[in-house]
Amino acid sequence: KKVLLITIILLAYIGVICFGVMLVISDSWLGQSVSLSHNVIGEAVASQKLQLQQPVKNTLEWVEQESSGEKKVVEYIEKKLEEMTLEQKLAQMMILTNELDIHASNLQTYQPGGIIFFEVDFSGKTMNQVGSRIDTLQSYMQIPLFVGVDEEGGDVSRLKTLAESNIPVFKGARVLATEGEDAVKQDTLQKMQYLKEMGLNLNFAPVADIVNSGSSYMYARSAGGDAEVVSEYVENVLSVMQEQQVMGCIKHFPGYGDNVNTHDGFAHDSRTLAEYKEKDFLPFQAGIEAGADMVMVSHIVMESVDKNNSASLSVKVHDILRDDLDFDGVVIADDLNMQAILKTMTIEEATAKAFLAGNDMIFSADFAASMKGAMNAVKQGTLSEEQIHESVSRILRMKIENGLIVLDEGHE
Repeated sequence: KKVLLITIILLAYIGVICFGVMLVISDSWLGQSVSLSHNVIGEAVASQKLQLQQPVKNTLEWVEQESSGEKKVVEYIEKKLEEMTLEQKLAQMMILTNELDIHASNLQTYQPGGIIFFEVDFSGKTMNQVGSRIDTLQSYMQIPLFVGVDEEGGDVSRLKTLAESNIPVFKGARVLATEGEDAVKQDTLQKMQYLKEMGLNLNFAPVADIVNSGSSYMYARSAGGDAEVVSEYVENVLSVMQEQQVMGCIKHFPGYGDNVNTHDGFAHDSRTLAEYKEKDFLPFQAGIEAGADMVMVSHIVMESVDKNNSASLSVKVHDILRDDLDFDGVVIADDLNMQAILKTMTIEEATAKAFLAGNDMIFSADFAASMKGAMNAVKQGTLSEEQIHESVSRILRMKIENGLIVLDEGHE
């Protein structure tokens, strides 16, 4: 997309130059044909050329800066890919969820892509204590961690367990969306300020699911049953998150709908692909167009597309996300440590299938098992170096674009 933008700008620049040349030719012709008007026309042309010079210069400088910036990004990523071991590349594709795995030795040796904090990491602790721990964990890293959290508000709020008595109880999306745009933005602003102060840089939100039935698992966590309402909610939340420099992850593609809890078992959706496109895809499309950094894919079985695999493990569903919705950012599978997955396969098998389906990242509840599954896929030749490099490149680019990795003249 950046290359296309730069190409368009260059074509516009060439057009402006051509226009300037035409003016100069016109100046010369008029000077020969109407000598009495030469001075007047010449001054007008000179004035026009002066007016054109500054915007043309500014445009060219911007193009050069963009090209130079992109070159630095590419050079940094290529350098890191050369330096990293295979194990480090695979670990960069994982977000650790198990406290037993989040320690200095793993972080220093394998350089995982990120970690996620749950209620236990906040419960009874002060913001300073949480922030201090994050600083310590980041100090082990050559490539900064995604430090994530599920802070949706309502039932899924980790901040409410902090020791500070002034932390508000944040409303869930269903309630908040009824209170209007200003309420949504103010609520999001408060949450992001708390996260940012502690060093949390990635929020696995907003929920982009459309849910109608009050008995459905995702009902309270969804902003509503109307595509336009949910799309506006997603856009408003992401706009504030971006202003506060906290990365966002829209979830749970292709849309949870009125389905049961995949933490407990299987969830099959029999709707047609056309129905998804007309409704459930719309909030995800809105989020992607609003600049979402990451998309989480659910364990719902989308029967009309792939009746044999959950969306998170389906190549066909990932192709829809990449090709039809034109998402080129980081794709992450929902937590593989759910019964919708574990009732039919091991963590090792699920890890391999998740990467083969097209996920750039997974949540790892058992780092050793996840690494074993990924390494087995590499050894068997099913997970290629090219795919690994594509995923790690997306992850590193996301970290660069959001300021986790800062490039200077030496690239880091």
